[in-house]
Amino acid sequence: MGGKVPLKRSSQLIELSYVSKASRQMNLIDLVHLFDVSYKWNLDHEITGVLFYENGMFAQTLEGCEDDVMEVWSKIGQDNRHQILRKLNYSPSNQRRYPNWALRFYQGDLIAKYMPQIGKVLDGLPSHDHELLEIMRSVEELA
Repeated sequence: MGGKVPLKRSSQLIELSYVSKASRQMNLIDLVHLFDVSYKWNLDHEITGVLFYENGMFAQTLEGCEDDVMEVWSKIGQDNRHQILRKLNYSPSNQRRYPNWALRFYQGDLIAKYMPQIGKVLDGLPSHDHELLEIMRSVEELA
């Protein structure tokens, strides 16, 4: 008699960052809906991170247990709001950068105020990957 053996979940804390080009220009209602759904899902799955949107480009860092973050990554890969999607970083982490942010969101005006330099590198070009990742990580200081 064999029963199904439950799959072991990975509890490894990981950080995943990506950049993507939106398939269409996102208006305020689109962004509020995206934030609302993502925020609730992240709270339920103990995922933290930060999301940027400017000039048709997304950049996001997610952190949480590996299985949950990879589930989000899979959903993002199938989301028709993204037409170009590129992973910047995927690495184990010893602690969260954004422990109190189920999802922190930055759009044009906040980017201009707190991180004017991100506008210069949030273009989806691989030549800016390292600089973009460093700027994304620097927002933890604003917590």
